[in-house]
Amino acid sequence: MKKSILALALIATVFVSCKKEETKPANEEVLEEVILEEVAYTNKLEWTAYKTPEKIGVNGTFNTIEVSGVKDSGVVDKDYTGSTFKITTSSVNTKDAGRDDKLKAGFFALLAGDINGKFVSFENGKAVVELTMNDVTKTKDFTYTVVDNVLKMNGEIDIIEDFNGTKAFNSIHELCKELHMDKTWTQVTLNVEIAKK
Repeated sequence: MKKSILALALIATVFVSCKKEETKPANEEVLEEVILEEVAYTNKLEWTAYKTPEKIGVNGTFNTIEVSGVKDSGVVDKDYTGSTFKITTSSVNTKDAGRDDKLKAGFFALLAGDINGKFVSFENGKAVVELTMNDVTKTKDFTYTVVDNVLKMNGEIDIIEDFNGTKAFNSIHELCKELHMDKTWTQVTLNVEIAKK
């Protein structure tokens, strides 16, 4: 099951089974019809990239994220364990059209494909997430908390060290060299919030 969502807002769809019994004549077999309901989560994904020697943050998200395989236990970290996601990088959104165009053409277009991932596990405050970017798959550890069934995750990736993104990184650095005061950082911070509606 896949459902496009507006992310950081990530919306995943979870199915809950209900039974509806129909009355049949005594000679006929009684069949059960399964009705599927949606149990929606709101998902927010925000990334922060950094510029200038002072390491000033620039925030953004993606408008199109698809999540599959979310369970229906009602406990958010259990529901998301094993689920997968796909982020369409051309849907990048920083609330600045000019910056978005630079990122699309001068960064993401130079990486192979979109971003794919899997929530591998949640245990003792550590979330293990498998990320595939630029045809490189890495397992990254995030910290997480669950309070009142709201899950918050925080972590960091490195465009070059983790995903061999030197070509894309050098491109965006050159495009923004003056604005960045000749300093673009390779680290990107990721913040995720998932909550039941």
